[in-house]
Amino acid sequence: MDKILEDDELICQRFMCDCKWQGHSLDVFVELADKGSRLVECSLNLFMAGKPSLLWRVKQAWRCLKGEDGQLANFSVRPEDIPHLIGILKRALVIYSNTDGT
Repeated sequence: MDKILEDDELICQRFMCDCKWQGHSLDVFVELADKGSRLVECSLNLFMAGKPSLLWRVKQAWRCLKGEDGQLANFSVRPEDIPHLIGILKRALVIYSNTDGT
């Protein structure tokens, strides 16, 4: 996990794939307002450089044609990053729960 930015109103962290290739990453952004008491946005941005083999892409297209769900890429969160990822999402959830009453 790499902290890109973290303060009272913005959290930006980058998580690398378990394959440890720099071309696979997941960026997590949490934007807060009102001195960190209101959730504005929580987004997960997946970046997968390169493209999979032709055979894999044909298999995914065939699954789609048959009406099944397919996948675009395979990103595995590293086990040591799971607590950090959960912590960021929990922080966003607690703030969201406090602002909308659910």
